[in-house]
Amino acid sequence: MRTLDLVSTRRRFFVLSGALVAIALVLLAIPPTLRPGIEFTSGTTTLLRFERSVDQAALRAAYADLGHPEARIQSTGLNEYLIRTSKLDVPDTALIEVAPDASAVEPEDSGLGSVLLGGEGAEGEIALRVFRSGDACDFGDEIASVPAATEARILEEVRGCEQPAEDAESESDDAASEGGDTAGADGDAEGGDGDDADGATEDGEEPEAELLAYRVQVDGDDGAVLTGFVAPADTRPLDAAAGSEPQLSAEELGERGVIEDELGKRFGSFEVLEFASVSAVVSKQAVRNAAVAVVIASLFIMGYIVFAFSSMPHPFRYAMAAIIALLHDVAIVVGAFSLFGKIFGIEINLMFVTGLLTIIGFSVHDTIVIFDRVRENVQRAPTAPLAENVNAALVQTLGRSLNTSITLLFTILALYWLGGSTIEAFLLVLLVGVIAGAYSSIAIAAQVLVAWEERDLPRLLARFRRGDAASTS
Repeated sequence: MRTLDLVSTRRRFFVLSGALVAIALVLLAIPPTLRPGIEFTSGTTTLLRFERSVDQAALRAAYADLGHPEARIQSTGLNEYLIRTSKLDVPDTALIEVAPDASAVEPEDSGLGSVLLGGEGAEGEIALRVFRSGDACDFGDEIASVPAATEARILEEVRGCEQPAEDAESESDDAASEGGDTAGADGDAEGGDGDDADGATEDGEEPEAELLAYRVQVDGDDGAVLTGFVAPADTRPLDAAAGSEPQLSAEELGERGVIEDELGKRFGSFEVLEFASVSAVVSKQAVRNAAVAVVIASLFIMGYIVFAFSSMPHPFRYAMAAIIALLHDVAIVVGAFSLFGKIFGIEINLMFVTGLLTIIGFSVHDTIVIFDRVRENVQRAPTAPLAENVNAALVQTLGRSLNTSITLLFTILALYWLGGSTIEAFLLVLLVGVIAGAYSSIAIAAQVLVAWEERDLPRLLARFRRGDAASTS
């Protein structure tokens, strides 16, 4: 029975793989290279909590009708959804930035309510200061500055100033001596109006002293809590109906107001828990982190293979062969997504990066299975040529590789057919990557070992040199 010879056709495999990689590079050279999703560009994130149950597909359709078909919607809890869209046209006042550690500091609650800093029409910065009681009874140095119209919680009302201890004692002594003289001179001093003598009101309550300052607490931009004193003239009442956030009109909210108005009509009442803009700086950091993740994964894979096959001659070749096959798979997947983006408008996002890392692991796993069988064959027949041992390993693992890949493809297709658009990019990466990985483990990784052993590349270069010399002569 004739044995299937896969090694002798390695040049055809190399030509086919080279053509596919060349096509992928050409596609990447044609703009747009890739269509970045909102994680890799500036965008807007909104966290909504609805009072009643809302279907995720209906919410996605609503955003598509409002001009944002790219919106990615993720459930984060009961009737809560995190929605990522391209950057909305909204003023800075429509943003609700949530500090990561804001919840770590519990705000004080004195029961005195809240005020807005700055009088009517005030603009710019309002200073929080030190308040000095005693003789000075006035404001001191500035502690911090916060924008006008910032909400501040009242911790304490300062009414009157405390006198120094020695002054208070001397005044009490003087009052006591005067009281004795008066009592001796006028016998009915005690019979007078006790309320008038003590400065009390007719109903027995002391008159409220003049309000000199508020001690207030303000949430800073970095999540810190600022505390200081402010004059009553530098405050204005907080509209109780507005809650903790001043109400803005739909025009002041910009595109955010239009979307929220339509969502309210379709799905009823909801609460905006967070509305923040993702800057281009964050997007560049996400791209860099994705690239670093792929590079680090490749280095760890190379180190593991060198260690695992250290008992074989030239273990570094096994590592390099696996990395070459890995780069082949990554190039084909990225080239395919460049084509999908140009034709179907498919974007890359963090799910794309997740799928790419998954494919790297799958491809390397399939390659290591073949390499492990090569090691067993070499140990059984150490005198046989490497090409024979590699070909035997490929034939022995061919059924396993095809069965595993085909089963996984059926699962991916089922998920793609039944799953939502949120994981579409992830499933497409797996679909292309599984096919490329199954091919590369047979046609690239193992074949590179044989080509390296038999010095195919130096012979090919020598043939080209002889051809050039013949043509010049």
